[in-house]
Amino acid sequence: MSNKKANIVEIHFVRAIAIIAVVLIHATATPRTEVPWGSLSAPFYYVANSLSMFAVPLFLMLSGLVLFYRYHDDWSMGQALAFYKKRLKFVVIPYLVWSAFYYFFNRIAYRQPLEFDPELFLKMLLWGDASYHLYFMSIIIQLYLIFPLLMGLVQWLKLKAWHMAVLAILIQSVFLYIHHEVYLFEHKATLIWNYFAVFGIGAAIGMRYGKFAERWRHVAWTGPLALLVGFMYLLFVFSSQAGAIYPMPAYMIMYSLYAVLIGISLIWGGKIMVDQKARILPWLMALGSASFGIYFIHPAIQTVMGKLFKQELGSAYYHVYVISLLVTMLGLSFAIVYLTRKIKLSWLLWGK
Repeated sequence: MSNKKANIVEIHFVRAIAIIAVVLIHATATPRTEVPWGSLSAPFYYVANSLSMFAVPLFLMLSGLVLFYRYHDDWSMGQALAFYKKRLKFVVIPYLVWSAFYYFFNRIAYRQPLEFDPELFLKMLLWGDASYHLYFMSIIIQLYLIFPLLMGLVQWLKLKAWHMAVLAILIQSVFLYIHHEVYLFEHKATLIWNYFAVFGIGAAIGMRYGKFAERWRHVAWTGPLALLVGFMYLLFVFSSQAGAIYPMPAYMIMYSLYAVLIGISLIWGGKIMVDQKARILPWLMALGSASFGIYFIHPAIQTVMGKLFKQELGSAYYHVYVISLLVTMLGLSFAIVYLTRKIKLSWLLWGK
């Protein structure tokens, strides 16, 4: 970094928790829907799956934090080309590699004709449709595309941190209003504007990270508040399934607020663990630094596990399988990334 800013070490801790949440979402997605309500295990799957949903907005919040921490006071439009080149090499190229991999892998796994349709593949790339988890890459690439323009706007208008947060909330609010009242966006869940508030709040934190990090003692109330908001969001979902009707903004407000509070609490919690040198911290830091690679590869492990060992509902080993799936997806993904990351050209797979 040209201005010699210190690395935010605790970010790796937050990424570790976020990638665990991602794997937990995918491991419990099927049980959440197929385990009948009324069974003893159904609430556990539902709660575990729903309360892990902070993962995607949290990763976007971290992106805003890291980018604005790095660039908000050290940016010129002349840096845009270098910014794009770095993201092309370490983000877009791995995305292309894994999209091609899943394009063929899923056809082999599900006994589909092994043929390549360039037009279909290009459409899949646009919205991250080569695999169910790659939609996040479409969102993050959109973010990187607009970032230099956004940075230019911040400098031109001399926006402060709170300006950035308010502006992002307004932009997402306008987007959601247009979606619900004017024009229905077909790919709403894959557009950056659908998550712009959490990104903007992360950007605001990054712009004032020194002051923000000093307030770590507030985690004593932000953590419990995050869980309270998460369970309130769950109550909204439960009630709506029973027929209750809430204004649409209520869901997005609760969901976004939950993700932001979880993010703030984890950052402060990570800072405390770093300061106290917790014994588990090195493993969590390693897990966090490998999170991008884990994100890419774990669905393939899930598919292989399902083909080899899947237990149907009603089997005595059903819950054992789900727990084993979670542990294997996370553990094996981490091991593969950790052991291969130092190999030359491994960035083609794991990025940076």
